[in-house]
Amino acid sequence: MEQVIVIYSRYAIAFLAVLYAVLSVVRFFLSPGKGRPVDTAQTVCIFIWQFVAFLTLCLETGELDALFFYAFSQITLFASMMLFLMIYPGMNRALLNHMCFLLGTGFLILGRLNLQQAIRQLIIAAAGLLISMAVPYVVRNWEELLKNLTLLYAGGGFLALSAVLILGQVTHGSRISYTVAGITFQPSEFVKLLFVFFLAAFLWEDTSLKNLTIAAAAAGAHVLVLVLSRDLGSALIFFLVFVFLVFFATGKYRYLALGTAGGCVAAWVAYRLFSHVQVRVQAWRDPWSVIDGQGYQITQSLFALSRGGWFGLGIGQGTPQDIPYVETDFIFAAVTEELGLLFSVSLLVVCVCCFLQMMRIALGSFPGNVQGNALVQQDRFYRLLASGFGVMYIFQVFLTVGGGIRFIPLTGVTLPLVSYGGSSVMTTLLMFAVVQGTGLKRRTLRPADDDADWEEEWEDDWRNGEDNNWEDGENDGWQDEDDEWREEGEYEEEEYESEEPEGEWDEDDEASYRRQGHRGKRRSGRKGW
Repeated sequence: MEQVIVIYSRYAIAFLAVLYAVLSVVRFFLSPGKGRPVDTAQTVCIFIWQFVAFLTLCLETGELDALFFYAFSQITLFASMMLFLMIYPGMNRALLNHMCFLLGTGFLILGRLNLQQAIRQLIIAAAGLLISMAVPYVVRNWEELLKNLTLLYAGGGFLALSAVLILGQVTHGSRISYTVAGITFQPSEFVKLLFVFFLAAFLWEDTSLKNLTIAAAAAGAHVLVLVLSRDLGSALIFFLVFVFLVFFATGKYRYLALGTAGGCVAAWVAYRLFSHVQVRVQAWRDPWSVIDGQGYQITQSLFALSRGGWFGLGIGQGTPQDIPYVETDFIFAAVTEELGLLFSVSLLVVCVCCFLQMMRIALGSFPGNVQGNALVQQDRFYRLLASGFGVMYIFQVFLTVGGGIRFIPLTGVTLPLVSYGGSSVMTTLLMFAVVQGTGLKRRTLRPADDDADWEEEWEDDWRNGEDNNWEDGENDGWQDEDDEWREEGEYEEEEYESEEPEGEWDEDDEASYRRQGHRGKRRSGRKGW
């Protein structure tokens, strides 16, 4: 009986993962109100596949510790979901579900590889989730403070990286961590958060050439310290985030092209200067010629990928432990070998949907609304913040998975929320919480022909306590006038064209502009987000 469960559970796990991925894609094209049933179905999928997977793991290992680990991991995921939704009822539930799906995948595969590491990961994740619950409140309510800490972001990040360069421990040829009071952590992971905050706070209001030059100098200093520490994977992520945030802030493609050209030159220089980069490139180009040396990791990863097939070998049936550093750099190969290609592709779909949800929060649009209505994030600072974290997240996924499948050379970057690594898990949870906080900022509705989403937004505001007069009758007059206005057909766009000369900016517009969170005078000709 046990063997039957172990064998056939892989089909159930693959089916549930594919179902979750399909629901994730469908959910992206729905508004929050219409997507609630899908959110609930996704939550059910998460806990069912976790039950099936951990049941298989417990039967395969026969360890009682695995059963306790399953129980505590599910309590952690369920409690975090419920508490987040109770404290912040307006948060993006789809993104919350994706976060729990990825965490659950990490708990399962790490429990299979090394239960002690999985337990440590669970403890750190629980602490990170607890801390993250305060982050959306800070992001939503401390707007002015967050916008004015540019020097702290840049200075604190640079000093933290410099301390690692001088005092850090050497790991695989790179200085990426140091130990304080017996706790080892990787500062570059936390500096990623400060780096995005710095760029968003520095560029949201002023994208003049002078400001861009200062931002480039600060970003260059961060990247230079990382290069000197030989943490080239993190250096690449910092560089890419800088290039894309400058593009988002300015809307000028020449900066994107210039960044691409600069990145190619930097890659060539790194290849010429650093021997370990040459080793990784050689292992990428022809791993079979150095299979007993530099190419051993990637060849074992390719073997694991090929063994998995569509449904995987089953939990505990593969040999992912043959891959060096499988729990960090090659976790994707371990997932594919034991859970199958269908699960791995579904995992990638969920990662992409995380990115899309982050960009939706940044832009505030509902692409699936046929009436054309859209919730729009008013504040450029929050737009840059959410989009910067979105870009950082998806590039980290690309670098990890691409290196593991031999699409690009290895970079030593972890798969967010899945790979083993306390610093990585903690900062990724904080990143998701920050993005959720940006989504909780009040947004305006871009009107269209149908008023359904107007009513949904007013109801959401009432549920969040933002309009306590909803049931007091104070809005009835407004509603009556609105209904009469629509019945008369006066909402046609051509009848409501502005009579004001184009380009004028009066005192009422200036006051409205300031109420939206912008400082200073309006700058003419502003582009970008």
